[in-house]
Amino acid sequence: MAGISEAEMSEKICIRLLSSLKDLAGGTKVICVKARSWRAALLKLKEMFPKFSSILDENGTLRPGYIMFIDGMDYRIYESMRTSSVPRDIVILPVNHGGLDFEKVSWEDIENMVRHIAGQIEKSAFKAEVVIGILRGGIIPAKLLADELGVEDMGIIEIKFYRSVGNRSQRPYLRQPLTLPVKDKNVLIVDDVSDSGLTLSVAIDAINLYSPKRLRTATLYVKPWTRLMPDYYSRTSDKWIIFPWERKEIAREIENFRKE
Repeated sequence: MAGISEAEMSEKICIRLLSSLKDLAGGTKVICVKARSWRAALLKLKEMFPKFSSILDENGTLRPGYIMFIDGMDYRIYESMRTSSVPRDIVILPVNHGGLDFEKVSWEDIENMVRHIAGQIEKSAFKAEVVIGILRGGIIPAKLLADELGVEDMGIIEIKFYRSVGNRSQRPYLRQPLTLPVKDKNVLIVDDVSDSGLTLSVAIDAINLYSPKRLRTATLYVKPWTRLMPDYYSRTSDKWIIFPWERKEIAREIENFRKE
């Protein structure tokens, strides 16, 4: 297009540096550049701060020991989608000794977090009448939180990302609709983690179709790159969280991750 430079046609992508990576950029935590792809953005980052050569190769690809999220998704899943859209947000963080940096959570931790969230809810003057747990990770926190708040009505909803092996949809989809009526009631949606935020977003949209009076969301954890902050949460972590009810499942996932 005449009169419009390539720079003006490009898009701004913001790169967030977690943990010690900000030291490679002189302490700066967020760097925004004009680029039309995540690779181009990382190459510009490397050009601006040559120290990033230690974690990025000449093609802008991450070296072993680091992981990246693009618009809230693991970059490997983002790449498999082969989307032509320009990303807006990139998060890079180191992993531990070539593996993942874990945060193991005990049952005592869970109980403390549930009490903390219940306290937040009580201070906010929101009176939950129904608690909805998102299958699968949100079921146990939802039950514990309902018990802590004295709420008897509890339902479930299931949001899934995967339609088939190796094929991930751009947005999650509703696999299990809401299991009880919530019309004109105050509803609290509960999950274990707000990671990308997409699951919570779909759950909110789905439950709003049932005409609740008010909706609030709660998670035990939020990730720094989430695109939807819940109304109530207890902790923030950029680590791979291992809950006590999924240890064997996570062990299998970790083994598959290390084989890649």
